[in-house]
Amino acid sequence: MTVFRSLACAALLLAAAASHAESVALRADQATAGIEPQTSTRYVDVVLHPDSRQALADFTRNRVGKRIQLRANGVLLSSATLQSPLEGDSFRIIAGEHGFAGKSADEIARGIMAGGGLTVDDEGTTPGDVPTRPTKRPAPSSGG
Repeated sequence: MTVFRSLACAALLLAAAASHAESVALRADQATAGIEPQTSTRYVDVVLHPDSRQALADFTRNRVGKRIQLRANGVLLSSATLQSPLEGDSFRIIAGEHGFAGKSADEIARGIMAGGGLTVDDEGTTPGDVPTRPTKRPAPSSGG
């Protein structure tokens, strides 16, 4: 009975933690792949759409000291402990030791620009674990 009670408590704690997990969809105005000449490190520079800048700042403001994850098209690109809120209009994603999970920086940049998805979420979640809060999309323009 004690083992069962321990498992039940653990399940409740995990459910409570999952209920606080959040994910925010971001939209980029620009995503450009590059290679650092001195180190040959691959990277993707991202310029966020203004609505996404605010969404990222809001998401990270209460998570200083906590770990977050950045994904593109479901591929984990980065996991880091926040030292301060992310309030800028752009950032650089640097490929880790094994690159971008088998994808090139060019593939990641193209996927971001194709609208395939750029999300930031609480560490420990996986795509589909938590609902994604989209940033506002501008209304379609009329005329041409």
